[in-house]
Formats: sequence, C-alpha cells, structure tokens
Amino acid sequence: PVGHFGICCAEMDIWEANSRATASTPHSCSERGSTKCESSVCGDTAKGERYSGVCDKDGCDFNPYRMGAKSFYGTGANFIVDTSKPMTVVTQFLTHDGTDAGDLSEVKRFYMQDGKVIENSEATVLGPSAGNSITD
Repeated sequence: PVGHFGICCAEMDIWEANSRATASTPHSCSERGSTKCESSVCGDTAKGERYSGVCDKDGCDFNPYRMGAKSFYGTGANFIVDTSKPMTVVTQFLTHDGTDAGDLSEVKRFYMQDGKVIENSEATVLGPSAGNSITD
C-alpha cells in the first residue's frame, strides 16, 4: 500500500553507471531540508503531476555520451575510460569560496586509470564553452 504523505528532499546520485554508461545527477528542490508533502507538492506521477512538485524528479545529469562524447566511456581500448580495466572515480563538490561551509557552486568528476588522471568529457552538445562539470 502507498501512504498518503511523502517526503521531499534534495538528492545527489553521485555515480550511476555500468560498463557502458555513466552519469552524475543532482536533484534539486525549491524547499530546504526535508519537506512533508502530499499530492501535487510531491509531484504525484500517478495523477499526471510529476513536474508540479517541489523537487526535480528527473535531475540535471551529466552523462558523457549524451553530452556528445560518444567514445569517452565504455568497454575496450577505443574508449578514453576503458571500463574493462580498474579505475577510480572522483567526484568533487566545490564551493563558491573554497571552504567546507560555502555554497555549492560546482560538481566536478574525473577518473584515474593506468596511472593517469582523466578529466570528464566536455559537454559539446551544449556549445563550445559549456564545460565538463555541473554548475548553476
């Protein structure tokens, strides 16, 4: 059974991945902290109100393939990040003033493989200077 109330809060999917795809996805909300909600405030999908809620259910993801880098991440030597080999995935949360207490301004991703640091791919589908991180 489904209860009457829900709870909404910001969420960060740090690493959604398999051997063929990778993404990091923030889901922001217009309310701070956890919010008790019901009906359209929760974004009730069953009632066709998915996008009426206080939180972004789809999120704003960075998926290299979808951002235009078709040969960035996958299995085999044809990919910059070869998922058939061990790797370390690093996610950085940077603030506007460089302190732990500052407001979040950027989420960066990079990989370490075969002794090399591999920067995240550029978001070429968004234009020539879109960058390779998630920002405001």
